[in-house]
Amino acid sequence: MKKYLLTVLLAAIGVYAGAYEYFMESGDYRIRINEKYKHTIREVVWKGNVLATQSGYYGAILCPASGKYIGAGHTEGGAEKVLSVKVTCDGKEVTPAAKAVFKGSRVTVEKLSMFDKLLFRIVLELTPEGLVETKRFVATAEQNVHLFYAHIYCFGKGFTDYYALTEDNKVVSGKFELPRDNPKARKTSWKVRKNVKYIAEYDAAKKIGVVLWYPEVIKGITHKAAIWECPWAYMKFYMMTALPKKIAANWESPVYTVILRGFAAETLEAIPEAVKKEALAAEKIKFVQVTKPVIPENK
Repeated sequence: MKKYLLTVLLAAIGVYAGAYEYFMESGDYRIRINEKYKHTIREVVWKGNVLATQSGYYGAILCPASGKYIGAGHTEGGAEKVLSVKVTCDGKEVTPAAKAVFKGSRVTVEKLSMFDKLLFRIVLELTPEGLVETKRFVATAEQNVHLFYAHIYCFGKGFTDYYALTEDNKVVSGKFELPRDNPKARKTSWKVRKNVKYIAEYDAAKKIGVVLWYPEVIKGITHKAAIWECPWAYMKFYMMTALPKKIAANWESPVYTVILRGFAAETLEAIPEAVKKEALAAEKIKFVQVTKPVIPENK
């Protein structure tokens, strides 16, 4: 009985595998990575400010059928199966462990994961210039697709405004206006819902923001690139990505890349120029080219 209680206690405090977190740090950025949720992001901090919170899942999400989600903490359609993980800090491979902090000029987390019949290679790369998230997949067998989210970011509920540039160079902007003091109301709203070159959120109280820049516009479906205004939890970004409803075996996806940068802006009127500046800076970032995923021989 004592052994059983000790086992439960150790599991609760995260001693056993599957319950630990570690950190990537570079420049002004600190990224929390969660092993339990398949080595995905759990929090993004810039200059001490929490941009993306611990209140939701990140990474890629595959939905083979309605309501059947796979990826990170989602298991409604089955669990994401991590085949391998490699963490490097300034070119040196390091071992992820509870509360470990990997600080350098370039920190990467690269993994191979199975989402049902799709084999993904996913790379998170952090430098002082920002966070780059890149992924691609190959179908190991025929795969049904209801929805696919290439990227998800759970930006904090303190953000007040949004600003985006669409693929045809049109600005979409506005405010998050749903009441935040009555979570029982459970009212939500979708914002932007366009294919975008970049999309940003701004916190008028803190005078800071976050921008997601796409080196190549990703063609979306349903809400496309959108922010789900969920005022009691987050202002959550989704990249709902267009895929065939049935993917043939051996089909290879495009490379899906997004770059995240934090920024400061003194006023709402300063947002357009600030976001444009960050997008131009993101455009100059050199990042790892993700190779085609291949199942390791020992798997």
